[in-house]
Amino acid sequence: MNLTILPLRAIVSGSLILLLVIAIESFFLQYRLNFIPKVSVEYATVMNLISTCIGWISFFYVVSIVPGLLEKEIVAYILFGKIGTIYPVFILFIFLSFLISLIVKFIGFNFCENLWNEKPKNSGNMIDLSRALGELRTPKFLVITLAHTCSHLAIVSILFLQRFELT
Repeated sequence: MNLTILPLRAIVSGSLILLLVIAIESFFLQYRLNFIPKVSVEYATVMNLISTCIGWISFFYVVSIVPGLLEKEIVAYILFGKIGTIYPVFILFIFLSFLISLIVKFIGFNFCENLWNEKPKNSGNMIDLSRALGELRTPKFLVITLAHTCSHLAIVSILFLQRFELT
């Protein structure tokens, strides 16, 4: 008999955190980029759903290639919120996931702009590297970075409170 474990706590916690992150980031999009509330929620939702999907795919890939002991530690932390020893590799993964999800959110923002705006900015199929690097200094990227940082601070605060809950 093959029993599978359904991590309900991780699913509910992840869903609630995702809703909180969407609310925080849509607030920044609304007030810093002057979007109407509906558009800011749509942009934040698309950006975060894409980022979450890529994050879970990356998680399953990383778990499949790491050694057994580290695999158990990662799965126990992600699915059940239990952490044993904090390895420096965890801190590196957290930092890399922050940067990668920021890049994915910026790409998702550009995807939303190209999808919902009438006039496409890039008519060619190739990506212009100088234009892409130039967009890193635009107010849109700075707002996305600020919103992403604030949402990650909220996530860290929630995880910290979950870790040291009073029982």
